[in-house]
Amino acid sequence: MQLEGKRVLVTGGSRGLGLGLVEALREARASMTVLARHAGRLAELEQRLGVHTIVGEITDPELAAKTLR
Repeated sequence: MQLEGKRVLVTGGSRGLGLGLVEALREARASMTVLARHAGRLAELEQRLGVHTIVGEITDPELAAKTLR
C-alpha cells in the first residue's frame, strides 16, 4: 500500500505499539498527526520524527470531533 502523502491519525502513539506504528508510518512517508496524553513524549516525537502532535485523551468527544475535522 502506498502511504506517501496520505493523512494518518494515530492515537496512543507516544509509546509501545502505537509508537512502533508511528515510526513505520513515518518511514513510509505518511503525513501524520499523533494524539496521546503525555506532552513530554509527544514533544520528543515532534522533534525526532517531525510529526504533528496533539496532547489529549481521544475519549474526550470534543477533542475527537475537533481532531477529525
